[in-house]
Amino acid sequence: MRKQTRRIVQREDGQTLIMFMLFAVILLAFVGLGVDLGFAYITRAKLSKGVDAACLAGVRNFSQGTTQAGLVASNAFAANYGTSGRDVSPPKLTINFGSVNGNTVLDVNATVSINTFFIRVLPAIGGANWSTLSVGESAEATRANLIMSLVLDVSGSMAPPPAGDGGINGLKTAVPNFVNQFDDTHDQVAMVTFSDGATTPVPMTHPFKSTINTAVGSLKGIDWTCSERGLTNGLVQNQNTPITAGENVVKVIVFFTDGLANTWYWPGFNCGGRDMAPDKSLYSTNGLCTTNSSGCTVPGTIAGLSGSVNTSDRCGDMYAEAEARARAVAYLARSESNVVYAIAFSSGYVECPTRSSPNIAFLNALANTTNSPYYNSAQPSGDVAVGSSAADLNDLFQTIAAKILSRLTK
Repeated sequence: MRKQTRRIVQREDGQTLIMFMLFAVILLAFVGLGVDLGFAYITRAKLSKGVDAACLAGVRNFSQGTTQAGLVASNAFAANYGTSGRDVSPPKLTINFGSVNGNTVLDVNATVSINTFFIRVLPAIGGANWSTLSVGESAEATRANLIMSLVLDVSGSMAPPPAGDGGINGLKTAVPNFVNQFDDTHDQVAMVTFSDGATTPVPMTHPFKSTINTAVGSLKGIDWTCSERGLTNGLVQNQNTPITAGENVVKVIVFFTDGLANTWYWPGFNCGGRDMAPDKSLYSTNGLCTTNSSGCTVPGTIAGLSGSVNTSDRCGDMYAEAEARARAVAYLARSESNVVYAIAFSSGYVECPTRSSPNIAFLNALANTTNSPYYNSAQPSGDVAVGSSAADLNDLFQTIAAKILSRLTK
């Protein structure tokens, strides 16, 4: 009995050892599979980061041409993917530009083979080679087409020194560099100028770069600042631009000034509608700074958007009404899906000691920034860029260009 019991125990010990070894192999296989698949997951996450960055960089630089944009996309992928000791060889990247409903579409695909550490010991079944795993990821970005009005202050303070602060000279460099960031074929841009009134030297068009570069070169600073008129002309340009069926567009108004809104339009004069400056000078509405007050009477009090306007209160009510009317136009523009961006610098010119130039709160209201007391969450929010002198204009315009390009690819 003892011998028989010993044999039974020995046999069970042998079976237990075999089962333990079998389970150990299976456990090792699952652990190895988990480790290698974990490495594959990490690699795919890196690929995803790389192709996303490549897509965004590529479409944002589309205005430079597909060759340059493709190079930027490739560099963005490399910078975000980095390197890995697990890779058998560098990732294979494909970049393809296309078009859907008139919008530029960029497809980026990346694949890479990585070395395995554990499952490579598994036997080849059906010709499978477990020494490497292939990992891939792709991304697609669509660039909206841009419809933009560039609304530029050309009031008297913008004149070249010594008459003004040199803002006009700053615009002659900043504006060409700004519009060069956008696509001359798919985007459409207009240029509006305003002083006591507003004109549209470049109606909405494409190609636009050469036309705007020529127009900005002939700007001159003169007279007052009717921001309301400039914004109105910009809105008209944007809203009258046709959009094809299925086309994805972003509408933008870029508003630039070096000073304060101080002139506004009133239709109720006995001589017809006029633009009225803070000193009660009246101008025709053709935007050409033409004094036109023949037969006109300026009431002492006017019912305005800001309340009852005392027309003799030059630095108070007159400025307040000019700002209120500009805010109203910006509100209308945003309600029709236009994004407003504001750019400004301080001219150093002081007409009214009680008012600082530029009025940042006014600019925030135009752009509908979240820190404005007029902020409306139901409307698109833009941004404001402010500098201290005309020398800052190029950087300010480039800052806004980057924000617009970012919005085009969201």
